[in-house]
Order: sequence, then structure tokens, then C-alpha cells
Amino acid sequence: MMTDVEKLLALEEIKQLRPRYFRLIDAKKFDELEDLFTEDTVFDSKDALRDPIKGQYPGFPESPVSVGRKAVIDGIIAGLPDALQSCHMGHVGEFEITSDTTATGIVPLSDRLLLPGVLASAGYGYYFDEYEKVDGKWKIKKGTLKRKRVLWEDELGNGIKL
Repeated sequence: MMTDVEKLLALEEIKQLRPRYFRLIDAKKFDELEDLFTEDTVFDSKDALRDPIKGQYPGFPESPVSVGRKAVIDGIIAGLPDALQSCHMGHVGEFEITSDTTATGIVPLSDRLLLPGVLASAGYGYYFDEYEKVDGKWKIKKGTLKRKRVLWEDELGNGIKL
């Protein structure tokens, strides 16, 4: 059974996972992502470019559910080509330690994506995460992105043009 201090230390380590993920994907430092995920991680990003009201972004396929660390990282790389500029902002999340080696979290996010001539979007939603402590380190075991809105270029009203 974890002490209160151990729980606080675990929560602090867990709270740093998504912000580190956002920074690494925006910087395209994909080789540093491996340490964030368990070997058997699952990542459901089907809603990455899907607005709950308007549907999937025109001309882009739905992202698959990736199973396994290599598949997850390969999917992230495929979704963030060199020409794509991205800015992901994670906000204060809610976390719960569920056992000595498991936890859950809900992390709100907002993001902007720009692929000149192809895509301009701003979106927001939540990551619903499960975490596991492996070899003394907390990692993301499962992540599910659920969008609340995704605004396309013509709705942004900020002068971004494709």
C-alpha cells in the first residue's frame, strides 16, 4: 500500500507525462517518445481530426487505434509530417491512483495544426489516459483522445488561409 508521500510523488510523475508528450511531438523529437509508453500501450486517436458535429476533416482518413509502443510511435510520426506545424497545449488534469502500479487521468488539451496549402485547424478536447508503473517508472498504458470541437480554416476567423 502506498503512503501519502508515495502517492504525491506518483501523481507528480504522472502529471508530467502528457505535457512531455505534447512538447516532444511538437518538436518532432520522436526518438524520445519510447520512454513515455508501456510496451503494450494502446492509443485511440480516431477522433484526432473528427469534429463531433461536422465529422471527419475532409480528405483525411480516420486515424487507427494503435496497439503496441512501436505502432503508437509510428502512427504519431505518420500523423505529423515534417511540413506540419503543430502546437499542443495540455491543461491541468484530473488524476487518480487506482493501485500501487495503476492510475487514471483526464487531461484537457487544445491544439493548432497548420499544413500549408492543405490543412489549418484548431481543436480542443480531452485525453482519457490509463497509466502503469513499470520498472519503477510511470508510463502511459492507454490513451484515448475525445474531441469536443475541431474548427477548420474557414471557421477560424484569424486570417489563416490554405
